[in-house]
Amino acid sequence: MDSPEQITPELFLSGDGPIAHALDGYESRPQQIEMGQRVADAMGDAKHLIIEAGTGVGKSFAYLTAAILHAKKHGQKVVISTYTISLQEQLIRKDIPFLKEVSGIDFSAVLVKGRQNYLCPRRLRQAQKRQASLFDTAEESLQLQDLFDFSMETKDGTLSDLPFSPNYDVWEMVCSDESICQGRVCNRNTDCFYQKARRRVYNADLIITNHALLFSDLAVRQQGGSILPDYKHVIIDEAHIMEDVASKHFGLRLSNSQIRFLLTRIFNPRTRKGALAPHVDETLLDLLDQTHVASTDFFDELLAFTEQQEAQGKNGRVDRPDLFSNLLVPPLKKLAQHLYQISERCTDEQDQLEIHHYSQRCDAFTCELEIFQQQMVNGSVYWIENQKKRNGNRITLCASPLHAGESLKRALFDPMQSVIMTSATLSTGNHLSEQTPHGNHGFEFFTSRLGLEQFDFLQLGSPFNYQEQTKVYIETTLPEPTLQKEAYLPEAVKAIKKYLLQTEGKALLLFTSYGQLRQIASEIRSFCREHDFDLLEQGGNKGRYILLNEFKEKTNSILLGTDSFWQGIDVSGESLSNVIIVKLPFAVPDSPLLQARLEKIRRDGGNPFFDYQLPQATLKFKQGFGRLIRKQTDNGIVVILDPRIVTKRYGQQFLKAIPSCPIEYVN
Repeated sequence: MDSPEQITPELFLSGDGPIAHALDGYESRPQQIEMGQRVADAMGDAKHLIIEAGTGVGKSFAYLTAAILHAKKHGQKVVISTYTISLQEQLIRKDIPFLKEVSGIDFSAVLVKGRQNYLCPRRLRQAQKRQASLFDTAEESLQLQDLFDFSMETKDGTLSDLPFSPNYDVWEMVCSDESICQGRVCNRNTDCFYQKARRRVYNADLIITNHALLFSDLAVRQQGGSILPDYKHVIIDEAHIMEDVASKHFGLRLSNSQIRFLLTRIFNPRTRKGALAPHVDETLLDLLDQTHVASTDFFDELLAFTEQQEAQGKNGRVDRPDLFSNLLVPPLKKLAQHLYQISERCTDEQDQLEIHHYSQRCDAFTCELEIFQQQMVNGSVYWIENQKKRNGNRITLCASPLHAGESLKRALFDPMQSVIMTSATLSTGNHLSEQTPHGNHGFEFFTSRLGLEQFDFLQLGSPFNYQEQTKVYIETTLPEPTLQKEAYLPEAVKAIKKYLLQTEGKALLLFTSYGQLRQIASEIRSFCREHDFDLLEQGGNKGRYILLNEFKEKTNSILLGTDSFWQGIDVSGESLSNVIIVKLPFAVPDSPLLQARLEKIRRDGGNPFFDYQLPQATLKFKQGFGRLIRKQTDNGIVVILDPRIVTKRYGQQFLKAIPSCPIEYVN
């Protein structure tokens, strides 16, 4: 094939391109070609671009092709970020090796993981030397030996490559950590898994990562550091989740369990184990005891606050600074200072680094406590979460920016030459004609939440034939699920059973709350046993990954899921023939962050429902609808049990947002 300088995505993806020659029966898709060319143009012209690409467009090949050609032609790295691990794995293990083979282009792509995913050989050796003072159980010592055996065989050295799941206490003592790393002067530098991965990243053309690591890098860059090498072009797939991820990474979360773990990791007086066991003195024991007591008293005060809030029907929001006593900061500061003094007296270099690391952790927690207590970050929302666990309550201090757009503009859109954002659901409309950025193009909600002002956009319909592959049933006469809850449940159960029989199971039921999921599950459990349908429920003992695998394998199964199951599920074939949307996915304004955002919209003269809740629900509805058809051979039904979609004027917005397909209004 010609050199990268002479070819374009259009030539690459055409019916006479290298992919077509490598795949029998390959059909060139106009939408894919257009997307690939627009991504290439945006990077070449240094513009930001939004692309809504319907299911089946083949967007990963489109943007990968453009990224490969741009990287080789201009010598610039391109970062590609996804939200889900499954898409990351698809890119790095399947799509990229295939494109490299068929194109003949010599390029490199590296999957980047967070630093703490890597085993540190130096820390592993140190932990083996001191395991008697570090660990309580024989199982932990055996895991340490297993990790050593693994380190002698693995090329990757990452947590995901391990054939077993190590105890968190063990992994925390052997994983790579920036504050302990000696970098180039480390005597294990040549066989350090993290440093080898870092060298590969610096030499790579494409950097594949996840949203969490990308936004961590952006946040660190605001402080003058970096996690990833320098880059000026970013492609963000699954971009509909950007605001949520950004809000977490530009905010803070600190829990009582984090404080407790840190203190016991330093030294546990009961077991006489810990990282500082060889260095324990009376001052350290006294400071640890003071900090433990202060932590217990401080978080008990927060627990009382949250319980009082719950009793009053409130959500734990902290609306003014200095609401709580400053119990924990002074002993944490003293502990940090004493740990630093111990580290300075150490003769063993690795010991010195480890102890200094714990001093820094205490300082970091002190800083976060002060930020929360004094509400030091303007434009942020502060609240406390209370999660009831088997071993007690987990109390978490939380803060997030009220509007992530300001942080994103400063950290992402301003410094980058081009940011390409793509997903199947970014527009609240279904307008397949391109308009000016100042017109009603359907992306207003998405761009306003991200603070994006200058951008190009493209909306591509799916190549699937929804008129033939899909039918929508709307139960128009059911009671309203919010106003007539008691009457709604039994009628919804009747309808669910009817449609489950129609498709012989093979159904995904989407809910907006765990409470409603559990109610419906209880009502249909005996029905499912009677008809030999396997009932799979989110929130039980099985994780999301296991539930999805079982759902794929058992073709008569029924899967009940809430929030995370509305997106990122790719089940093609007979196993998924029926998507039942139990209730329109309006976010209940009971979370402090959402509540604060709605209040701000109201203060600014807007309408919280039409400006935020409705467009957000529309995007989520599109995500849920999109679970059904994943391939040209798929077909099935979508059932909507919420009559508001026809009884309310705003209901038409949901129907306009999905592809045109037959609709039956059921009386």
